Amino acid sequence: MDKQKTRRAAPRLLGRAAAWAARLWNEEHLHTLVRGVQRFIICAVLARGTVFGGYAPFGLAMAAALMARGAGLSALGGMICGVMLLGEGLKSGVYVAAALLVLCVMSVCAGLRVVTARWFAPTVATLAGAACTFVFLPVGPALGAADVLTFAAVQGLTFGACRVYGAALAPPRDENDWRRPATLLVLTATVLLSLSDLSLFGLLAPARIVSLVLVLAAAYLGGSTAGAAAGVAFGAAMDLCVGYGALFTCCYGLCALVSGLFRDNGRGWFAVCALLSGLCAAMLGVDHALFVPLILELICAVAAFAALPPMVWDAVRHSLLPDTLMGESARRNVRRTAGKCATEAAQAFYELYLAMLNGVSEGRAAGDHNVRVVFDRASDRVCKHCVLCAQCWQRDYVTTLAAFNDVTQPMLKRGRAELTDFPYHFASRCVHLPELMRAINSALFALRERQSLRRQQEENQSLLARQYAGITDILRQLGAEVTQDVTAQPMMERQVRRYASAFGWIDNVCAVRDAQGRLVIELYGEGIDDVLQQGEGFSAGLSALLGVGLTRPKKVEEGDTVHLEMRERAPFRAVVGIGRQQKEDSTVSGDTGCYFLTDAGVACLLLADGMGTGAAASQDSRLLVTSLERFLRAGITIVDALRAVSPALRLRSDGTRFTTLDALTLDLFTGKAESLKCGAAPSYLRIGGQWTILSGKALPIGLAEEDQLGEPVPLRFGHGDLFVMLSDGISDGMEDGWVRELLLAHAGDSPKDLAARLVTEAKGRGHDDDRTALVMRIEKL
Repeated sequence: MDKQKTRRAAPRLLGRAAAWAARLWNEEHLHTLVRGVQRFIICAVLARGTVFGGYAPFGLAMAAALMARGAGLSALGGMICGVMLLGEGLKSGVYVAAALLVLCVMSVCAGLRVVTARWFAPTVATLAGAACTFVFLPVGPALGAADVLTFAAVQGLTFGACRVYGAALAPPRDENDWRRPATLLVLTATVLLSLSDLSLFGLLAPARIVSLVLVLAAAYLGGSTAGAAAGVAFGAAMDLCVGYGALFTCCYGLCALVSGLFRDNGRGWFAVCALLSGLCAAMLGVDHALFVPLILELICAVAAFAALPPMVWDAVRHSLLPDTLMGESARRNVRRTAGKCATEAAQAFYELYLAMLNGVSEGRAAGDHNVRVVFDRASDRVCKHCVLCAQCWQRDYVTTLAAFNDVTQPMLKRGRAELTDFPYHFASRCVHLPELMRAINSALFALRERQSLRRQQEENQSLLARQYAGITDILRQLGAEVTQDVTAQPMMERQVRRYASAFGWIDNVCAVRDAQGRLVIELYGEGIDDVLQQGEGFSAGLSALLGVGLTRPKKVEEGDTVHLEMRERAPFRAVVGIGRQQKEDSTVSGDTGCYFLTDAGVACLLLADGMGTGAAASQDSRLLVTSLERFLRAGITIVDALRAVSPALRLRSDGTRFTTLDALTLDLFTGKAESLKCGAAPSYLRIGGQWTILSGKALPIGLAEEDQLGEPVPLRFGHGDLFVMLSDGISDGMEDGWVRELLLAHAGDSPKDLAARLVTEAKGRGHDDDRTALVMRIEKL
């Protein structure tokens, strides 16, 4: 029994220990302590690095870069430790005094905008270093040009190193920012330079071995160009420490340049080529004092490179090219491709639109408007078998045509031909006049039918062409939006990952800002259900951490992938109330009203009223609202959406029915809104405490052409403003005094109560119709 309890207790203890370790790791104080220790160590290491006969500019440069970011104590402590415990000579100790000067200047200028300038910290470090080290210059005749140039070179090196360190400490701006890997390369080179005087057995310098391994790694992962750049950087750092010659620069650069050409042939051939090219380059310094150590270090570095397992290089490759950044590049390519496809599709629809318009014009030009066809068909049918055919259509051809011309005007005016329309000389001669008159009327009726069908066909083609034009505008808008790049936020991703790990196991975090600069956060992993249970509490804590208001976590399913999504919360919110009541003798309302919020933070109010009442009117209004809602949720403007939907509704109604539309779109981030009315009743709005009435002059959908739908009215709302949207069953703008009095008396009610009161009070007033009211109040969070 005791053994079983022990076995059950062991996993519990391990779980508690793991949970305690996870909580400890997520403590902000621990991370602050770790960062402080890292800064202390790096300043201590760089403080012992000397060049040009005892100058130590690297420690001062790093201390100034850290002090500009508020890390003065840890930087100064590292400088003192590096100089007092590891450094040598009075000249190195003077740099502590220079660091104190920099700290004083940073403390005095704290809070000023100039401290954040890129040139400020390097300039302060350079001036402080020059002020503390100029006393070591020779005096009098002993001062030569070489001394002055060396002193100036050290000050320039201090400025450049501080500038590079500042860029290396800054977060990356995007995945294609080449400055970050370059500055990190320089930082690593100077750290190894500071440690290059440490040796094993008086022959091998571990810092130089590590430098050469890093150079080989750069050549193996990035090719000859990246390897040669790294080789020159690390080689120059080692030569700078030695104080003369360029042996290490030549050896490292040539080794990386040659071996990088064979990186696709496997690590074995790569290592052999690196060793042979390095030995050839080392032969240039046979007389150099470090020739033998260089040969031994080259052999050790190549052996260490070849001995490392492939998983190490895979890890390095993924750290240099992380999946999130490669995924971002892939998404960017997909966006560009999608944008190009949308643009090409828009151009194709536009060409179809022009072709259909040309076809309609040509059809009208080639239409059968010639009344002569009526007489030709009638004569072919009757006169062909008449005994007087030759006399009428050969000898008296002009007289017969003149008789038919006399019949044309009264026939077209009346819509049919009669016997009295024919002149006497023709009527007395024609032996088949009744049959001819019936044939002419039959041909005229057929002509009218063809003309009617042709006009209807031309109208349908014109509507379809206009719909293509609307689709063209939508595709162009989508193409422009898709190609807009998003901005990755790597610093926020790390903060979100550390915060979310306290609630559940999170594998990946994506934090980006969209084209409008609004933050979007996605969480992936097994712990998203635990995060989802926290709801508003999780988003409130994360909002306080990031300093950005976020919405409640929402689960999103995309195929087999499930993740949580949070978006930046808008500064405004819309509180909406809807009241509706159908006509007394009807069971179905012809009005359709709805409110919804898009992912982009746009609040939309839609109210459509179908002609009449009942199921047909309800179906028309519901179809219009549903179609517009889909477009608006996709980010399409209300004007472009209506131009695409209106032709289809006109074809559907065949000009026998119409639908009114009242639409309002409000951007909750800016407070800007647009109101569009197509035959709708006036709306009542209160902005800044003042009431006004908003009317529209456009015709309802189904009656108006697409270019006569009207333009949206721009509006701007603030905290406490109201917008009241009504159907004509409540008020059509005539005798609306009771509406104004009710709004003035009950403007402080909730939107839900105000909408219900409007619907109730409208009963018995005006004409009996379906009644719908939408009331929206804008509130600042």
